[in-house]
Amino acid sequence: MTRTGNAMSTSPPRKRNGDERRRDLCDAGIQVLAEHGSRGLTHGKVDRYAGVPDGTTSYYYRTRAALLRGVGQRVAEIDMANLRSVSDEPLDPRSPFAHLARLVMMQAGGAGLALNRARHELLLGVARDPGLAETSQEFVGRILAMAEDAIAHLNPGVADRALLAAQTTAVTTFIAGVFARLVAGDRTINDADELARFLQAVAAAVHACEFRCATMRE
Repeated sequence: MTRTGNAMSTSPPRKRNGDERRRDLCDAGIQVLAEHGSRGLTHGKVDRYAGVPDGTTSYYYRTRAALLRGVGQRVAEIDMANLRSVSDEPLDPRSPFAHLARLVMMQAGGAGLALNRARHELLLGVARDPGLAETSQEFVGRILAMAEDAIAHLNPGVADRALLAAQTTAVTTFIAGVFARLVAGDRTINDADELARFLQAVAAAVHACEFRCATMRE
C-alpha cells in the first residue's frame, strides 16, 4: 500500500520565483545604495546583503546598469505604495498639505530614510543613464498632482494658471530640499504637521508676492 499521509510534510520547500527573487535582490540593493552609495553597489555586495549564493545577482542582472535600473524600479514601486497609503486617507481641508507632508516624513528615519538615500543616489546617476529617470516619472507626476490639488484647496476659485504653476514649483522645490536635508541627517523639520504648515506658508507667500507684483504693475 502506498503511503501518502506525510506527502506535504516531506516535500521540499517551495522555491521563490524569479519576480520574488528580483524583489529581494533589489531590496538588498536599496540597503547597499543607502549605506555605501552608488559606487558601492556591486553584484557581490548585493549577494551578501541578500544572503544568497555568490553569483545570484549577476544571474538576474547581468550588468551593473541593469542592476541600477532594477533597484530604481523597486524604489519607484515602494514610493507608489507609500503614496497610495497616504492618498487613501481623507484630506483635511484645514490642512491641504497634510498628505504631502506625511509622505515626506515617512522617509525621515529607518527603512524610509534608506529608501530616500537610495533614491538620491539613483537621481545622481540620471545624467549618466537617462533610463533611470523613467523609473521615477510616475511618482514625480503624482507628487506634482498632489501639490496642485493641495494648492487648489488653499485657493478655491483661483483660475490663474501662471500663479498655480508658480506655487506648485515653489512647494515642490521646498519638498526636494527637505528630502535632501533628510538624506544628510538633518532633522530640523521633524514633524509632518510642522512641514504641512511650512508648505502652506510657501504657497501663500507666492500668492501674496504675485498679488503685490500685479498691483505694482497696475
